[in-house]
Amino acid sequence: MYFLFGHQLLVGNANNNNIKYSLKYEMGYTAKEFKKTLQGLFISQTPYSCEELSNQSWQITIEDESTIVKIKIEEAPPRVIALLTLPVLNVLFEFEESNEEQQQVFMKTFFRYFHKGGG
Repeated sequence: MYFLFGHQLLVGNANNNNIKYSLKYEMGYTAKEFKKTLQGLFISQTPYSCEELSNQSWQITIEDESTIVKIKIEEAPPRVIALLTLPVLNVLFEFEESNEEQQQVFMKTFFRYFHKGGG
C-alpha cells in the first residue's frame, strides 16, 4: 500500500547541465519493511542493483552501472484512523543521471514491487 500524496519537484542546478528531478511519496511502510523489500525481491528480480549509502539511503544502478536514482527515507508519525494505525514513511527519489524514460520505467517497476494488498 502506498499513499498517493506524492508530488514531483523539479530542481535545476546552474553548475550542471544535468537536470535533477525529485519525487516524494508517503508510503504505508515501516523503515524495516521498506529496506527488506528494497534489498530483497525488488533487487533480486529486477535489472537494478542497490548500494546502501546509510541506514536510510540507497543508490540504485542499472546493469550498465549508470546511476538511476538515490532513495532516502524518513519515518513520520503514524496515521491513526479509529482503532487502525498505519505506518508512514516519507520516501524521496532523486534522479540525477537518468532520462525521463528511465525514470518512468524505474517508478513503474518500483511500485509494482512495493504495492501492498489488493487492487
